[in-house]
Amino acid sequence: MQYTEWSADIPEYALSSEYAIQLADPEEWGKYCSVYYNMRYIGFFREEGFNSSQRNAYWIYRGESRVGGVRIAPNVMYHLFYIPPFQDSFEVLSLLKQLLMSWSDRTKPIKTYEILSDQVDLYARAGFWPDEFRCRWMQRPTEQYNIVWDHNFSIERPLIIDNQQGAKKFSKEDEIANCDFNSFEGSLEAVRRKKFLLEDFVPHEDPNYTNEILNQASTLVYDQETGQLIANCRLCLQDNQAAVYSVGVIPTYRGRGIATRMLQRALSVIKDHYPVLRLYVMEGNDAESLYYNLGFVQGELEVQTMYIPAIES
Repeated sequence: MQYTEWSADIPEYALSSEYAIQLADPEEWGKYCSVYYNMRYIGFFREEGFNSSQRNAYWIYRGESRVGGVRIAPNVMYHLFYIPPFQDSFEVLSLLKQLLMSWSDRTKPIKTYEILSDQVDLYARAGFWPDEFRCRWMQRPTEQYNIVWDHNFSIERPLIIDNQQGAKKFSKEDEIANCDFNSFEGSLEAVRRKKFLLEDFVPHEDPNYTNEILNQASTLVYDQETGQLIANCRLCLQDNQAAVYSVGVIPTYRGRGIATRMLQRALSVIKDHYPVLRLYVMEGNDAESLYYNLGFVQGELEVQTMYIPAIES
């Protein structure tokens, strides 16, 4: 069939003679998503909200009956859910894929994110390729710790300044980049994040995804003898919750409890402002045991990305 081109101003799109999607009120759509998306996942994120007005939420209709919901826009689709007792999930996903193919720039991949276990096979049947990485969220309650640092180390927090172009930057972004490069170079985590060169580790964006409290809870650790930045832990906002963006310790300084202390400091500083601290970790990452030993509980394992490959021009 001939599909209508995508526009944020169009409230309804036909998928077939039987199915359509309609632009949804974010509040109502979010309530349904929080029940029907995946209860194991939703139960883990008890404070999570799904009512963002900026994320293209649509109802899925069969005739006059509402049967599900999805977030969809050119080159991206996620948060797909169905309302019981609806069962024709593969038929609907196939129709959504066809609509998405008609909307999207095919020189770029079409992606869906954080695919939970109950939908991996469904997306694979529809022609989405799984990314090689399996990841999960972890979280634990914030807590006050009495932290004792080695006298050879000095502690600072990142300082955020104006970059003279209307955006923010870390005043020591080159030091942070070098620290992260030396911490992650050649690791699976660097491969997952597609960071291979020193310039890939310059933290251009994350100063814009934090706030004063989370920045206070972020930590830079210096070797007092050499003056080198040897570890850092940076916090960010994940929706409206506190999350760890990155934890890095240069290999020669590992095994001294530095990462543990940085995370304990983060948990302490944000205790009166956020109930939990979250982080996203790749299955098989050596840091998983660190987080587990600090009391972080594991969420559901997910495929980080599934995609339809781009067509080379």
